[in-house]
Order: sequence, then structure tokens, then C-alpha cells
Amino acid sequence: MTEVNLGLDFGATGLRAAYSVSGRPTGFMALTGVDRPWLLCVPATAGPVPVAFPSLKSMLGENTRIDVAGQPLRPVEIVARALAQLCRRVLDTTSGTIGQVVISVPARFGTTQRTALLEAAETAGLTRVSLISDSVAAVIGHTGGEGSGTYLSYGMGYDGFELGLVRVVRGRYRVLGYEGARTPGGRFLDSHVLGSWLHALRPQGLTPGEVEHGEAGWLRLRAVAEQIKETLSAGDRALFPVLMAGPDNQQPVTMEIERQSFATLVRLVVAPTLDRADHLFDQSGMRREDVDTVVLSGGSTRLPELRGLISGLGTAVVPSGNEHIARGAALHANRLSGRSPGYEEQLGADTRDTAEPQMQPPPLNITLLTAPGTTTPATASHRPAGLDAARRLIEEGRLDQAGKELRQLIAEAQALLDDISTATPGTGDDTPAAARPPRDGTPVTTPPAGDGEPAPPPGQGPSGVAHLLTRARRLIAQEQYQQAIGMAHLAWQREPDRPDVFEEMIDLHCTAATAAPAVETFTRDEEWLRCALGHDPNNARIRALLAERSYTQGRELSRLGRRAEAMKVLEQTLKWDPDHRPARDLLHTLGRSRGA
Repeated sequence: MTEVNLGLDFGATGLRAAYSVSGRPTGFMALTGVDRPWLLCVPATAGPVPVAFPSLKSMLGENTRIDVAGQPLRPVEIVARALAQLCRRVLDTTSGTIGQVVISVPARFGTTQRTALLEAAETAGLTRVSLISDSVAAVIGHTGGEGSGTYLSYGMGYDGFELGLVRVVRGRYRVLGYEGARTPGGRFLDSHVLGSWLHALRPQGLTPGEVEHGEAGWLRLRAVAEQIKETLSAGDRALFPVLMAGPDNQQPVTMEIERQSFATLVRLVVAPTLDRADHLFDQSGMRREDVDTVVLSGGSTRLPELRGLISGLGTAVVPSGNEHIARGAALHANRLSGRSPGYEEQLGADTRDTAEPQMQPPPLNITLLTAPGTTTPATASHRPAGLDAARRLIEEGRLDQAGKELRQLIAEAQALLDDISTATPGTGDDTPAAARPPRDGTPVTTPPAGDGEPAPPPGQGPSGVAHLLTRARRLIAQEQYQQAIGMAHLAWQREPDRPDVFEEMIDLHCTAATAAPAVETFTRDEEWLRCALGHDPNNARIRALLAERSYTQGRELSRLGRRAEAMKVLEQTLKWDPDHRPARDLLHTLGRSRGA
């Protein structure tokens, strides 16, 4: 029977696995979802939110008990069940036996946590288990276990951040040093978004209706805050309809978070990590210029502001996908199965760790677009603020912007109507679908193409994404591209763990951006493609479309005699695709013409 080597990324919000057959990674699988408490809800002693959301991962090794379906379990027991479940799915997919297993953990993981994790693995039936640091796994995943160079691994996930300096010489890895801490990370950002939300509602005498549902309600609110953070990081307007509990019971309120204030928050969060990076360089006797590549990992590294701030830490900054660390762990598992470790590090070494920094950023700027109030007759004079803004734009003669504002309002209103029409009859659940987690409660599994059960087709999920994606395609046909992208984002926010919905959302971006290219639409088209690239940084198709769109713009500008503008855009084309021959030839022709 085939032996399957396994690489596991033990994350704060779930398990990700890459499995190898015949010495090379062949598939990827994830176990997340709500069937087990990856994130918990406990009372908070300080801060803007009365509760905190620690991860199961951070509690590993503690003797506390967590209620799972009425059964009190220790964290190590819950992790053991998750490991066993994931391994069963790998075996069902590969029809093999589990061989070498490598689990990736933060370098700052203490002895108690490591011992508990190994105990959980043994309980799950795994006998050949080794641990590797997230930093080394990220670098191995990037290099594929080959080559030479000096790498800085910059990881920021839910539970904190980690920096690791790794030198690679002919495929052998040596760790030069680590820095890490429990914060800043995604948890801090999520809590601040949620705290700002509560701060904005307090003067109105409102609280989120979910609060009435206790821990489950707070966990749903945290998930909404995370979606808002992702929307802001993608460069979109963070508009979200919610139901609030106020003097007149449930009231629908639409709010918007100012993106610039979020960018300021990210800068404040990232600054301490840059100080720690400089300390790491000093301790290792190195300079930033000595780093060939900065390898990113963790969900928070997708924030564009973060990438801009850390761009000076090395010659190049390379993003990674969700499977990156698991893939590196699987490659190392292959080496161990062949008795060739290939790297040197001291797991559990003296890696500096800190308590939560005393950051007290001001609340994010939030605007109530639909003002709360008592129920009024249909003839009431109250109008949404956005409608008044559109009227002012018309009075000022800014008709294009007024049209854009009105189309956005129409899309938002239609989305609210959809939330009403897609609510499950008889459940009494009035919460908008955008604020609800997936209803089926099943873990999300992403088998490789051709393996396991196929994912359901786009729009067939339990959270009502079918009509959103269908309408988005219809809006594309009607040349209402901005509204189509808005619908695509809403569909993805409702089913963020569905890879088919994610791919459909990306495709809608690309289709809208390339549907009607013109000189005057270039900025808009490029913005949509950059938004797609922000969602999926490793997507070669998007980069190719960005290159082609830039080339088309340069060619048209050249035809119109706008030579300087054309050359600038063509240079951008070559940044997206250095091998774009038509762009290179046209740039050469324009340069020669200018010289003449």
C-alpha cells in the first residue's frame, strides 16, 4: 500500500494539510468550519469589547475544559480529534497509509504546548511525528527544497507574528534567528474593528442584535468583523447591513468604515514588527540588503498597507497561498522519510515573546449611511444619507459621480431585499445573510483537482449565493460592472471557504475589467484587476491581464499621439510581464522616435 507523507500547518483557525505520494506533494486539504471550537469566546477584563476570542491553539497544554456538544474536553483532546479526522480524509482520498508527519508550529511555542501537540498526534494514531517552525516551513514551501539564498520569513496570522532568518545553501536550511510575539496579529485587528463598531453605535443607543445570543452571537459578530477587515484590505467600500437592538427592537442599519482610518491602524500595528526585524538583523550580524527574498505567510500579510511597509526588509517580497506552510512541512516530511533532514534549527529556542503591546489606537471612522430611528410611514421625509449625497452631486453638476452613487444605493437596497427573501422560513432568524456563518456547520475540505468529492457548483451552497452570482453575470451583460463586482464580493463574503465561489468572484473581476477597455476606463479597469490580485496574489492569469490591459492602453495612447503617457504605461506592462514582446517593441519604437 502507498505510504503518504503528511505536512500539517497547525493554525489558529484550522488545520491545513499537504500530502505527498511518491516523494512529492500531490494534494492539499483544509479542516476549518464551526464543528469544533477553533476560536472561543470568553469575558474580557479590558479593551473596547467585553469579550475576547482566544484560539484553541493558544490554549493547548492547559487543563481547562471546553464544551463541545455538551461534552467537556481538554484542548489536547479536541486537537486529537481534528488530527484524526483530517488523516481519515487524506487516507480516503489517497487509499494509502500515513508515513512521516511534520507539523508546523510557531518557533515561540513552549515546551508544554509542543508536548501537548505531540500527545494529540499520538492519540490520533500518528506514530512518526516531527515539528518544524512556521518560518522554516514557509521558506521550504517557497524554494521547493532547492537552491541557495538568504530569506526572511515574515508571518502574521490570527495569533501573532513570527520573523525568521533562514539561510539556504544548495537545498540545506540553517536558521540564523527568530523574533515573535502573540501580538500584533489578526485577532487584534478584528477586535479593533468590532470595538470601533460598538463605539459608533453607542451614542445611538444601539447594540448589535447578535449580543442577545451570548457567546454564539459574539462569535458571529467577530466573523463579520473579519469580513469587514478583508473587504477594507481589498480596497473596497466596507458597507455592511446589520440588525441592531434598540428602543424599538430590531432596526436595520447600514454602516461604512473609512478605509483611510483602517490604513492608519495597519501602520500602527506593523510598526512594532519592523522594530523586531531590525533587532533580528542586529543579533544576526546582517543587514536588510543581505536578504534576497522576504517570504510572507498568514492571512494578515494580504493587507496591501502591510506589504508596502515591509517592502524595505529585503530585495523582493513574495506572497504565499494558504497551502504554503503545509507544503513546506510536507517537503520536509519527505526528507525525513529519506533520513535527510536538510535543515538545522533549535525548536523551542529562546525566541522573544511579548504580552499584548499597549496599543490604544483611536476608533475607526464609521459613518451610519442608513440612520436608525423609529418606524415611520412610507410618506416620511427621512431619506438615506447616500440619496441626499446624490442630489447634492446632481446640483453641483457632477452627474457621473451622482450616477455611481445611485447605482451603489440600488445594489445595496437589492442586497437587503435578497437578505429578506432568502431568510429560512420558520427559523425566526432575522440576521442578514452577510452576518451569518455557513448554516450547515460542516468543516470545509478542499481536495485537489480530480481527487475526492467535487465541490458543489457555484451558487448551490446553503447561504444563498446562487442568485448573487447569477445576477452578477446579468449585470455584466448589462454593462453595470461596478455593481456586478459588488455582488461578487457579497457572494464570497457569505461563503468565504468555498473555493468555487472564490474563483467565480475572481473571474467576475477579470471579466468586468476586460469587457469594454477604453483609454478613459483604464484607471477603473486596472483598479478592478488589482483588487482581484489583492484577493489572489499568486494568480498568473490576473498578472497577464494586467500586463495586457496596460499594453492596450499604451498602444491606444501612442495612436493618439500621447507619447509620454504611452511610454509610462508600457513600462508598467513590462513590470507585470517582463517578456511581453509587443510592449517592449512599441516602447523601443517610441523611445527611438523621441530621440529622433
